[in-house]
Amino acid sequence: MRFPSKLLILCACLSAFALNGCNQSDAHTPIPAQSAQAEAEIVQGNFLENAEALQAAETALKNLPQFRGKDLMFFENIDFFSGVRPRIELDIQDPNRPGKIDHYLYEHGKWRYTDTMRITPEVNIPANLSPLAMVRFADAATIAAKWAEKARSVNAVITEPYYVSFVLLEKQQKRFWHTATLEAVGKQYYLSFHLNGTVWEFKKL
Repeated sequence: MRFPSKLLILCACLSAFALNGCNQSDAHTPIPAQSAQAEAEIVQGNFLENAEALQAAETALKNLPQFRGKDLMFFENIDFFSGVRPRIELDIQDPNRPGKIDHYLYEHGKWRYTDTMRITPEVNIPANLSPLAMVRFADAATIAAKWAEKARSVNAVITEPYYVSFVLLEKQQKRFWHTATLEAVGKQYYLSFHLNGTVWEFKKL
């Protein structure tokens, strides 16, 4: 049985509305069947909960021609996102030019260079660097799962993990996992983790 074309368009719009968090521009944009299928494959599941996909991203980064076989250092933090635009972002020190910090983005299964940071003279580059080897991208999935568990325990409005970041505090030389604020009705909580995955801070804001 063929559905009326108007009903098909309505169903497509409602699906786009649900997936994109009330993004009206997407709801009004017709999506070809082939493109819609490809998008479903990308957003299906939660990128932050997929340790295998995160590990694949790490492996792909280290295998880029300019990085293969080299000891890489990253600047300040690594950001992991899920939601409507799953991605990873970080700034890497050029192995051949220590004073040059380049921004890299992982999206749609590929890494790409986006731009070079403008570093002012007062910035202490070495004090803001961490070895990439000390971070397992797959560990972001463990942190995301713990965040989700805590979100459920405080009846947070959002319990699906959407942001995790590996952070270096320059002055303290403290490295830890930073997470999104937990938003409950009338309350907010902050949650962070030590590198071994144990809770560092959990407090009401």
